[in-house]
Amino acid sequence: MLLSKKNIFETNPPFLMEMANGNWLLIANITQEDDSIQLKVIEEKTKALVTRDIIINQEPFYVGADIWELEYGSKLMTLSHTTLSKHPANDLWEKWLSESST
Repeated sequence: MLLSKKNIFETNPPFLMEMANGNWLLIANITQEDDSIQLKVIEEKTKALVTRDIIINQEPFYVGADIWELEYGSKLMTLSHTTLSKHPANDLWEKWLSESST
């Protein structure tokens, strides 16, 4: 049993969202919007990086080790965790950082 619950809004991006089907999304930012949560997603479309927003109407449940569970087997986690160092989302994040700084 967890002794404390970590607030996802006090955690630094980037985030990785893994779905139950094995797909994943790179999340640049998570914000509270009234009774919902807005996720800013970074994707690569035809060699260009684009962003889009996803609204979820639930509160992520903290399970520990910077992992939050959502409905339908989806999870949000910090991408900076050492076990995710070789995940392809890291390359996308680095590309996003380099393009957004120019």
